[in-house]
Amino acid sequence: MRCPRYVIMLLLALGLVACEVKIPEGVISPERMEPLLYDYHMAQSMSSEYSSAEFKEKLFFDYVFEKHAVSRERFDSSMLWYNRYPKYLKKIYTNLEERLQAEVDRMGASGGAVEDEVSLELAFLIADTVDLWTGPRNRMLSNTLHGSNLSFYFNTEKDTTFMAGDSLVFSFDAILVNGGREDITQTAHAAVVLEYADGTADSHGVAVTGSGEYYVSPKRNDKEPLKSMAGFIYYTDNDSSAMARMMLNNISLKRMHAARKSDRKKK
Repeated sequence: MRCPRYVIMLLLALGLVACEVKIPEGVISPERMEPLLYDYHMAQSMSSEYSSAEFKEKLFFDYVFEKHAVSRERFDSSMLWYNRYPKYLKKIYTNLEERLQAEVDRMGASGGAVEDEVSLELAFLIADTVDLWTGPRNRMLSNTLHGSNLSFYFNTEKDTTFMAGDSLVFSFDAILVNGGREDITQTAHAAVVLEYADGTADSHGVAVTGSGEYYVSPKRNDKEPLKSMAGFIYYTDNDSSAMARMMLNNISLKRMHAARKSDRKKK
């Protein structure tokens, strides 16, 4: 007995619905995430004009999260989920690109120089960026046996969200506290190591010699699959009284899928 064609089509449709991934409770819905991400990326663009991390944090990003009634922690955890299911994120960023282009058209932008700026902004906007850092955003390091370092390790060999050409940026704000003693010497070293499937590796490190913002971003081999990534911050000083400290704030580990202009032109 042959099954009617419409019954087969109905079963296939039900199967597709059953396979649809349901957005879990606690994850920001696409309807709310789209305007939030628009404001978030605009805040990133504006805050790049300022050197003070505290100023950026209070004036721009805190305002965005307060405006959308979302905590930073919920935003970060939601972005981790969207990164695991990129079809949702792709749709959001497609809408954001159209929204930004509409704003540009409304303002009557024209001319080669302006179009170049718009292209750069669009490339930045549609880049798939996620903060992989799940630990505390703040940490205190001291010259003690168990308190002198911070480290992380990710096994990425079976993680399909990592792609060839991904960029990785480990960043933090460092504040050196010497207890009022000018004779104290405080130093730290931060580094990130990327290991590839063929056994090769890339690494990059920076010396922390004073308070400020620090970024560690190793040059990535865009042809080899990433096997693992690891990093650390190691602190030391010559303070025998153990009063010196290094405070770490705004710790993040951002992984970015690069957006290519050629990909956008094919749409």
